[in-house]
Amino acid sequence: MTVTQSTLTDADVIINAVEINDRHGVGILLQRIFKDRSNTISIRALNIYDGDHSFCDFNYSLSAIGLSRAEIFVKIKEILAGHTVKRILCIPYHQEEIFMALAVHELFGAKICTYLMDDQNILADGIPDDVMGEMLSKSTLRLAISSEMRDVYTAKYGCKINFAPPVIPAKLANTEIPLAFASIDQMSENIHQTGAMIGNIWSSQWFQLLRTMTREAGVQLDWYGNSGADWNMGNRSQLATDGITERGFLPTEAELATVLRNHAYIVVPSGTLDERDDNHATSLLSLPSRIPFVMATSNTPIIVVGSRNTAAARFVERLQIGTVADYDPVSFRTAVTYVTQPQIQLQMRQNAARQVPHFVNEQMDEWIWQSLAAGEPIDRQFAELDAISNYTEAFTACLNLMKGYQAKIKTLETPINLSKLFPIYGEYRVRLRRIWLQMKGQL
Repeated sequence: MTVTQSTLTDADVIINAVEINDRHGVGILLQRIFKDRSNTISIRALNIYDGDHSFCDFNYSLSAIGLSRAEIFVKIKEILAGHTVKRILCIPYHQEEIFMALAVHELFGAKICTYLMDDQNILADGIPDDVMGEMLSKSTLRLAISSEMRDVYTAKYGCKINFAPPVIPAKLANTEIPLAFASIDQMSENIHQTGAMIGNIWSSQWFQLLRTMTREAGVQLDWYGNSGADWNMGNRSQLATDGITERGFLPTEAELATVLRNHAYIVVPSGTLDERDDNHATSLLSLPSRIPFVMATSNTPIIVVGSRNTAAARFVERLQIGTVADYDPVSFRTAVTYVTQPQIQLQMRQNAARQVPHFVNEQMDEWIWQSLAAGEPIDRQFAELDAISNYTEAFTACLNLMKGYQAKIKTLETPINLSKLFPIYGEYRVRLRRIWLQMKGQL
C-alpha cells in the first residue's frame, strides 16, 4: 500500500479480486476507465501477481479469501478509518469482494454499482445465491459485460441489469482500413496467412485443444500476450512446433493495435460447452475484452474457436466482424480461408469500423458514476448497440445447456452416483440441475 495523504473525503471505492495491472483483462479495463484516481481507494481480496498494483495511492490487499463476513467488516472499518466514502464500484469474483462492498455500504451509506464481468454464480459455485441476491438487491446500478451475462442474471434474480461492454480510449479508435485491405482491387491475391492471438488463455483445456488444432491445420499464429504464464502451457518448448510463436507483450496498446491491423485475422480461443470444456461459466457468459479491443482499434476479422453458443462467438457473428470454427483442423482451415477472401475481408473490416463509436467513451468513469447517481444508464450508447441482440437467445442457450445435463441427472439419487457416471463434473452437475429447476419457468 502507498499513501500520499492522510484521508480522503467522499471517496470512490473500487473493489475487485486481485491486483490491477496489465496482466489480465479486468486490470486493463479498469485502468482504461479510471484515469483520474486522485480521490479513489482500491481494495482487493488477494494478491496473485506478486503485489504488482499501482492503481490508486490508497490501495489495500486484505488477504480476505476464507474470512467471514464479520471479519471482513472489521478489516474494512480499520482501513477506511478517517476516510468518508460516497460511491462504490464492485467487480465480484469471490463472495469476499461482495462482503467488502456491503461493509463499505453499511459503514457509509454509499451507493453500490455492481459490474458483472465474470460469472461465479450461474454456472460456477464461487458466490452463493443468497450472497449474490443480497448484493444485487442493494446495488443502485447493475452492469454486465455481455448481453448473455445480463440476460441470465436478470432472469434468475428478477432485477434490472444493463449491458456495458468493454470500452477503449478515443486515441486508439480506428476506422481507417489499411491500404492493403482497403479495396478488393488493391488487396493482394495471397493475403498473409499468419494470424494473431492476444491476451491470456484462462483454460488449460482450451489451450491444449488450440495447440493440437494449429499443429494439425498447419496454421501459424503470433501470440501477443501472457505467453509467460506457465500454468497452462504444457510442454512450452513445443509451442513453435504447434505453430504458435510467442511475441510477448508489446510496450503499449497503440503498438499492439498497429501490429494487429496488418494481420488478416485474430484468433480468440473460447469454450466448447461440452465435456471437453473446463470453464463453462467463462465460455457461455463472459465477453473477452480483447474482442471489442480488436474490433475498435484494428478492425481485423476475428475467428472465435469453440462453440457458436459462447458469448464471444455470438458477439462476433451478431456484428458480422468474424466467424466461428470448431477445435478441428478442417473447420479452422475453412474459417481462415473464408475470412481471407478479399470480399469477406473488406466487408468484415468495414462492419467493425462502423461499430467503433459504440465502444469509445473517454469519460466511462463519469458515465458509471452519473448512471449510479441516476439509478440507470444516462444515455443509450450501449443500449443502441445491444438493440440488435435477442434477449431470449442467450438465456435459452444457457437453459438448454442445463436442460441437457438435467435430463441425465434427474434419475440419479446421490452425488456419489453422479461422480461415478460423470467423473469430469461430479457434483458440479448437481448444481446445474438445481439452477435449471429454478430458472426453467422464467423464460
